Amino acid sequence: METLDELLSVLESCTEAQRRRFLLYALDGLSYEQIGQLCGCSKNAAFQSVEAVRKKFKKLLGKYMDDMPFSV
Repeated sequence: METLDELLSVLESCTEAQRRRFLLYALDGLSYEQIGQLCGCSKNAAFQSVEAVRKKFKKLLGKYMDDMPFSV
C-alpha cells in the first residue's frame, strides 16, 4: 500500500489542471490537441502539464529502480 499512497501523493501534489490533463492523456488516451480543446488551453500547455506530472512519477519510480538487482 505504501507505493499506492506514494503514487496518489504525486497526483495530489499537482495542480488541478496538471492532474486533469495528465489523466485525460494517460487514462483516456486523448491527444494533446484534444486535451487543449477540452480544457481550453493550447496544445503546448497540455503537453507541459502532462510532462510535469510524468517527471514527478519518474522521480518517484526512479527510487524503486535503483533498488532492483537488474537493469532495464
